[in-house]
This record gives sequence, structure tokens and C-alpha cells, in this order.
Amino acid sequence: MEDGSGDTAFILYRPITHGWRTRHLELSLRLQKCVSELSAATQGDAEDVSEERIAEIVQSQQEAHGMMSDFRANMMRDLVVGCRDLTINDESPSRDELLEALVLLEDLSIDLCAHMIQEGSVSDDEGKD
Repeated sequence: MEDGSGDTAFILYRPITHGWRTRHLELSLRLQKCVSELSAATQGDAEDVSEERIAEIVQSQQEAHGMMSDFRANMMRDLVVGCRDLTINDESPSRDELLEALVLLEDLSIDLCAHMIQEGSVSDDEGKD
């Protein structure tokens, strides 16, 4: 992670497990299904789609996005160990403060989880910082 002045900080985490990878795949497939449903509903004549069906699709998408947000927060709570060369208000954060900041900063949360899923492995600790 790099700030505007070029300083680098590290978020340290344990290797991702198969369980977290599987859960991510399940949620990704659910989000993909929601997007497909919306696309299918809007490809035809808009007047043919009932308000109830639109409300169902929107509700389904909101639930899927909420589940993905919860997934990211829970995965970080389980796997993030701490940080190095990172300060919050000029102090090194505790693990709890770091997790709180990561969850609140949604873009960073999304990027960190994507990195953990992409780069992590069950058996190889190299590259985990």
C-alpha cells in the first residue's frame, strides 16, 4: 500500500484457506446471477417488466452486495494479522483499529481482499506482505 508521498506500508495476513476461497466463489456466482437477471429483464421491452420483478431484482442485488461486504469484513478479521510502517493519526494502529479502518475504507477493503484471494495460497507463505 502506497500513500501520496510514495511511502509504503504493509498489511500482514495469514494465507487464505480453501474455505475462504470457496465462500468467495459462491458469493461471486450469486452476484453474477443477479447481474444476469437484471440484464435479461432489461433486454426486452421495458414495459413488459413488472414493478414487482424490478423490486425483486434490486432486492436480490442489494442482498448479494451486502453479503459480499460482510464476507470481506469477516475474511479480514480472520486473516489480517497486523501492519508494518502504517500509522493512523500518527500512531501505529492496534489490530482492532486496523481492521476497523480497513472495513470502513471500502475501496481499500475490496482491493485487499482481491489481492489476498489472487495472491494467497494455502501452502506458500511467500508474498504475504
